[in-house]
Amino acid sequence: MYETVKHILLNNIITFGAYGINVLDIILIVPIIFVDLTLLRIFKKFVNKRALLKKGFGKTFSRIVKWIIHFLAFLGVILTLGVGIINIFDFIIAVLKFKLFTIADTNISLFTIIVMAIVIFVSTKLSKLVRNYFHDTVFQRFNIEEGLKFSLSRFIGYLVISVGIVIALQGLGIRFSALTVFAGVLGVGIGFGMQNITANIVSGIAILFERPIKVGDMVRLSNTIGEVMKINLRATIIKTIFNEHLIVPNTEFINSTVENMSYGDLKLRIRIEVGAAYGTDPLLVKEALIEAARATEDVMIDPEPTVLFKKFGNSSLDFELFAWIDDPHKRFVTESDLHYKIVEKFNQKKITIPFPQRDVYIKETPR
Repeated sequence: MYETVKHILLNNIITFGAYGINVLDIILIVPIIFVDLTLLRIFKKFVNKRALLKKGFGKTFSRIVKWIIHFLAFLGVILTLGVGIINIFDFIIAVLKFKLFTIADTNISLFTIIVMAIVIFVSTKLSKLVRNYFHDTVFQRFNIEEGLKFSLSRFIGYLVISVGIVIALQGLGIRFSALTVFAGVLGVGIGFGMQNITANIVSGIAILFERPIKVGDMVRLSNTIGEVMKINLRATIIKTIFNEHLIVPNTEFINSTVENMSYGDLKLRIRIEVGAAYGTDPLLVKEALIEAARATEDVMIDPEPTVLFKKFGNSSLDFELFAWIDDPHKRFVTESDLHYKIVEKFNQKKITIPFPQRDVYIKETPR
């Protein structure tokens, strides 16, 4: 029995080069990690109690102490594993080179994953710099429309990231045959668990190239009206008229009907419905509405505002005023200004805006 337990405890379950880790090592490492986390929690309470983070040196002091605690825990783990201080770097290299799995004929180690993460991080930062350079400098010289500049700069940014990843893969010796196998495995995963994400990414690419919407457009999606602030690969950010920021999946713009008030032509026609009391001269109402439109600052002279006599309502003669503005962002302010002007012109011309009235007759019943 003793020999069996000893064999289980001392038998290596994983080997990093010349260094092996057995069950006993793992059992001894657990208390070290527990002590590390406990010391961090105690130190955090001490920092919060003393309010050190609010002081100038507090953040730096807190960061240094945390690193010291982690370093001591690391030394404890290394010594527990029987690794000498002078052999720490050899042990770290052995861990980094440990083969995690194989794709085709290519071994993937922790070092490979770390390098890939660094390459993706650097490529992302570089793509942002390149994207901003093209958007703010190169495209500015050619007087390119803002939405097209955004789409082109985004495409260039994604291209930089893709090139960086391919170069990193080639440098690490990962052949494209391995990528084909990985792509097949990834494709199965996408088919089962990433359908929505994939659909949103494809929709984002379609939006960037077809440009049914672009940055700066005023759009209506269902009952939401707002300005397109940013088109990302997975989702689009819309700033509503109430200054709320909505993150809308890109598939909504592909699979749903979207009203783009800025598409092609920035001019937008607004409609104001108003009623006048029976007995009012309809031509006088038309004259007052046209004067109100022409007196409103943001209403365009060409096309001219028009008035339609729609119907004889239950309580009023119903009219509609149509006016044009040159920017959809002015819509709500202009509608409000028109309402003010209509009330002003109606008062000047003694035109009454009626409201529904009902006469109720109470019939007396015999007692």
